[in-house]
Amino acid sequence: MTNWGILGTGNIAKTFASAIKETDRSTLLAVGSRSKDSADLFASTYNCIGFDDYQKLLDDKDINSIYISTPHTSHFEFSYKALMNGKSVLCEKPLTMNSSEAMLLFNLAKKKQLLLMEAFMYRMHPQTDKIRELVQENFEGKKIEIKASFGFEAKVKKDHRLLNPKLGGGSILDIGCYPLSMARMIVGLINGKEFMDPEEYEVQSEINEHGIDLSSKAKLTFSDGSLAYLSSSIKENLDNSVEVTDGKRTLLVRDPWHCGEYKKDNNSLILKEGNKKISEINIDAMGKIYINEINHFDECLKNNIESIKISHKDSYGNAVCLDEWRRLAGVRYDFDEPENNLSSFNKSLFNNKENLIPKIKIEGLDSKVSKLVFGCDNQIDTNHAFSMFDHFYSIGGNVFDTAFIYNDGKSDEHLGRWINSRNLENDVIVLGKGAHTPHCYPEIIRDQLLKSLSRLKIDCIDIYCLHRDNQDIPVKEFIDVLNELKDEGLIKIFGASNWSLKRFQEAIDYADKSNKTPFGALSNNFSLAHMIEPVWPGCESSSDEDFRKFLKKKNIPLFPWSSQARGFFLKDTSEKESYHPADPNLDEQKRVWHSEENLMKRDRCFAMAKEKGFEPIEIALAYVLNQDFPVFPLIGPRNFIETESSVNSLKVQLTKEEMQWLDLN
Repeated sequence: MTNWGILGTGNIAKTFASAIKETDRSTLLAVGSRSKDSADLFASTYNCIGFDDYQKLLDDKDINSIYISTPHTSHFEFSYKALMNGKSVLCEKPLTMNSSEAMLLFNLAKKKQLLLMEAFMYRMHPQTDKIRELVQENFEGKKIEIKASFGFEAKVKKDHRLLNPKLGGGSILDIGCYPLSMARMIVGLINGKEFMDPEEYEVQSEINEHGIDLSSKAKLTFSDGSLAYLSSSIKENLDNSVEVTDGKRTLLVRDPWHCGEYKKDNNSLILKEGNKKISEINIDAMGKIYINEINHFDECLKNNIESIKISHKDSYGNAVCLDEWRRLAGVRYDFDEPENNLSSFNKSLFNNKENLIPKIKIEGLDSKVSKLVFGCDNQIDTNHAFSMFDHFYSIGGNVFDTAFIYNDGKSDEHLGRWINSRNLENDVIVLGKGAHTPHCYPEIIRDQLLKSLSRLKIDCIDIYCLHRDNQDIPVKEFIDVLNELKDEGLIKIFGASNWSLKRFQEAIDYADKSNKTPFGALSNNFSLAHMIEPVWPGCESSSDEDFRKFLKKKNIPLFPWSSQARGFFLKDTSEKESYHPADPNLDEQKRVWHSEENLMKRDRCFAMAKEKGFEPIEIALAYVLNQDFPVFPLIGPRNFIETESSVNSLKVQLTKEEMQWLDLN
């Protein structure tokens, strides 16, 4: 039995409460409100307990599921608290104010083994099931155009949530999420997937004096060439329909969002060939849209499964796309600034800190260094960066890799803002890099270092590496400059990235002879799969036997990039699941990693993973971690799942024989 507690007493809460009465396995136990009068009135109307404090409802042990119908800006807070209290959650759309909040909630729900679902009620309706069927039957494998709109004239007061930036007002977030989610679902279906995300956006919006989008139009372009024209408005009534066409055949959905709930005579699905109507289908489900939603949630809860009609991955992807739509429209809330007190990121993960990543002492540094290093070049925006950094730090990571060129300096800036806002200058270790081709000259190093320090808002970089080598320059010139910077207290230890063994050894020999500080770190590629050719021009690997022997003999700490061969060891590389431009493609994988030897290693990695109960990519990283010289792999996660997969690699203990077997020895 699903015992519900409802947060909020607005119209949608009343509709939901009425629907609960029509279900077989759900009971409404309580409602929560900030107003005692409102709670009491709702409770008497719907025969439940009324709480004038949200927390009291969340603490009620008899309630196992929470329906959240409060304003957008409170969705994260209440979902988070409900999950922490052991309650499953059905939260009204949008689930959160931004995608980073959504990622945090989905991760928490997974850890707590609780159900979390975004309340896109149309997704659970038989009409939408029929749309899925008709789309696949008529448009699969074809390039299509979609027109989808949702808009109404909001005759509300100026302080109403729809017009209030402090409550997440505007058309995009409130109702634009509907046509966006529908378009992503449809394009996904014709490509044999659950959903697809657009690659390009064109946006036109009407913004009022308070920064609220009264209306917005977005043209989305997908990788298969399909287009979606989306419209949202709180200023005027729109068609509120969906049209799908391949130029010959057209599917018209006349009431996609409420599925005929309020338009009994206007809820048909019309299929046309040119101008000729082929069929008209009516789904008789009047008054059941919320009943269907509740029953679907109950079924998922009973079977302890994630919803297949609106999955976590789908909701997260929709949130990412909403972020981009809002960004291009010029709509930004206080909640989008992670340092703002209103931001959910001030309710950090630090309170539940776990030491899952071991730390090791490195000569020249006061603090121990975490065995995994977070790569700061995959963050979509500041919110994404803060949430990813918070998560990594909360599980024991303390080393962050950045570079002067990453994201045109934004990686430095994101990391600096995070360190500063969290007061962590003395608690984290920064691995910085500068002097990348074509600016790989001794005289450029100081200027780039000072700019990075300014961006990072710190006085000293703990580990500083030359990002590339310039073999036209004698090694002494690089070593001399780096020693000067160290003596000035601007860096603690220094090293090189993408240097050959010959040049690296020459630099160490020169330092020893000149009584100067030598290279103390290396950041080359190192992985189970050996590079056939460089990922990027000027890249160097240290995977060969001579380099390994050198690192062991000298006890040089290695900070390897692409230690998991950029997705080569993933089970399925056919689906692009990331939301950033740095994602490697299959062409790159074939060019860089597809050799007979590497493919054999991959097969062995898969076999060992199956035997040990890990993922192949975790075995691949474990191979790097189990070397007989100090190694601190750089990881570039895009979400918490990827971070925790890397952490899981630390649990894999490989024997000498297993290491040799993976290495084809």
